Amino acid sequence: MQAIDAAVYKRVFNISLPAIGGFLGLIAFDLIDIYWIEKLGTRAVAGVASAGFIVWSLYSIMQITGAGCSSLVAQFHGAGRRRRAWEAIVQSSWLSLLLAALITFLFLPYLDRPFAWMGLEPDTAALAVEYFYIILLGFPLIFLDMLSGNVFNAYGDNRISNGIMIICLIANMILDPVMMFGWWGFPAMGAAGAAWATVISHVLSLIMRGYVLRRRNYIPPLLSFFKFRTFYYRKIIRIGLPNAATSWVWSIVYPFLTRLITPFGMTPLSAVGICHRIESFPYFTSIAFGIAMTSLTGYSVGRREHDRIDGILIAGLRSATLILLPFLVLFLIFPHQLVGLLSDDPLLIAYGADYLFIIGLLEIFMAWEMVIGGIFTGLGITYPTLFITIPCTVGRVPLAWLLAYYFGMGVSGIWWAISLTTCMKGLGLLALYRYTRRKTAGFTQLNN
Repeated sequence: MQAIDAAVYKRVFNISLPAIGGFLGLIAFDLIDIYWIEKLGTRAVAGVASAGFIVWSLYSIMQITGAGCSSLVAQFHGAGRRRRAWEAIVQSSWLSLLLAALITFLFLPYLDRPFAWMGLEPDTAALAVEYFYIILLGFPLIFLDMLSGNVFNAYGDNRISNGIMIICLIANMILDPVMMFGWWGFPAMGAAGAAWATVISHVLSLIMRGYVLRRRNYIPPLLSFFKFRTFYYRKIIRIGLPNAATSWVWSIVYPFLTRLITPFGMTPLSAVGICHRIESFPYFTSIAFGIAMTSLTGYSVGRREHDRIDGILIAGLRSATLILLPFLVLFLIFPHQLVGLLSDDPLLIAYGADYLFIIGLLEIFMAWEMVIGGIFTGLGITYPTLFITIPCTVGRVPLAWLLAYYFGMGVSGIWWAISLTTCMKGLGLLALYRYTRRKTAGFTQLNN
């Protein structure tokens, strides 16, 4: 195993730990939402969880501009080409708005159809539509806010961004009960109130992040945003589209899994909704290390220091594994207690504990997937990863059906399908990295 300079670990943690802090804020958003939504009943939790599957599948499209922008900005930053980095950010912003507007236009006439297809009961589906509608209207500004976070990550400077996240978290904590239950004279909007609180918090975040980005000279003056350079679109899409496709396929698979879960009742579906909130701790931690990999790899590519990339990967894998182990121990030893923090329904807790235990057994490979994926994004060669991630993700559905129905494992079979395919993706991407490195003579033959 290659010896790694301690400075590499320091750079990995300097980027990933603040990113983890920012993601913990996002997790807290979800946990606060689910805490208040759970008070509306199990059907409300199931409805919002189902809407969440669709929302996250659409958020994944943002990876086209988010991943593309992060890779280009990191590379230009490493090469000392600030103006080119600015131009990449501007064109990514316009592309984000275009994608958000297109999504909103296409989905608005057919809001109820995804939930009817999932097999949700009418009252549960109505709550899902109510929540989804509000989030969909806020997509353009939400997409820009997400992109602004990508810009901070690309520069390897996300401490201020995390501070802004905390402020918005506090705002969301206040707005959730106020808008859901009609406190202080506001109308009681139920699940729609949680959606409005989320949108308003994102808008607040966008305003503050935009101000800081300009003050730090990370983005150009406002007038520069009205310049169009379509030259960048091809580069952004070439890098970002595979990431978006992977994320989209990952999230679109969940409606199919939902369809397999619903015959067992609404309780296991509600359990999945709650467990996804709990699982988001290791998930977003893994993404944070992926962000660090993209920034450090892109910077090294910009400086033509390809020999550093192996060290960055090893440091990322070791660090992510170390940080995730405590989460996984909790999943394996205290699953009932973790689910019990968010629900007092004994049956729901039983389903949720089973989910967390099975997922926890192989969850470490999710971190490997994110770390290695971040390396490929930083390199700007993301298409090869599709041949690993998409077949494994799509394969969850037939594997879940086989285990749950053919072999009679019930919903536990669905949990096992998710866990096993996660392991396959992590190991597959590691093999792909080694193959690509060998074929490109340590990446020095890449056309950057």
